Amino acid sequence: MRKYLFPLFVLVALCLLPVSAVAADPFKVGVIDLQRCIQDSIEGKKAKNNLQAKKDDMQKKLDVRQNKLLQIKKELEKQSMMLSMDAKQDKEKEFERQRREFKYFYDDISNQMRKAEAEVRKVLLGELETVVGDIGQKGNYTLIFERRSSGIMYLQNTVDLTDEVIKAYDLTKK
Repeated sequence: MRKYLFPLFVLVALCLLPVSAVAADPFKVGVIDLQRCIQDSIEGKKAKNNLQAKKDDMQKKLDVRQNKLLQIKKELEKQSMMLSMDAKQDKEKEFERQRREFKYFYDDISNQMRKAEAEVRKVLLGELETVVGDIGQKGNYTLIFERRSSGIMYLQNTVDLTDEVIKAYDLTKK
C-alpha cells in the first residue's frame, strides 16, 4: 500500500498545478534504477569487490572457529564412554562454551558485514544523488523517480536515465 502513496501524491500534485504553469514549462520526468547504477558503475564494482574480500576474510576466521568446535565435538563423542562423569561434564561444558563463543563471533561478524555494506551503500547513494541532481538541472527535468521504490511498472526507454547516470558517475570518479 505504501509504495502506491508516493505516485498517488505526485499525481494529485500534478492535477493541482495551475494550467498556465504546466503550459509554460514542459513537464519532463525521468526514471533511474539506483540498484543498477550501484552494480554497474566502476565505483560500485570496486566497493563490491572490497566487500567480497572482507567477507572472504571473515569467512576464513569463521571456518577456523567452526573446525575447532567440530574437533571438540568429535573428541567428546570418541571419549564419552571412557571418561568419568566429571570429566565428561567438563568436556560438555567446554563444548557449550565454545559453541556460545562461536555463535557470538558469528553474530558479530554478521553485524560487521551489514554495517560495512550499509556504509558503502550510503556513500554511493550520496554520490549518486549529487550526479542525479546535476543531470536533473542540466536536462531541465521536473521530476526524477527511482524505479524500484516508486512503484513504476512501465516506462518508455526515452525517460530511463540509468545509463546516463552511470556514465556521469564514472566520469566524476576518474
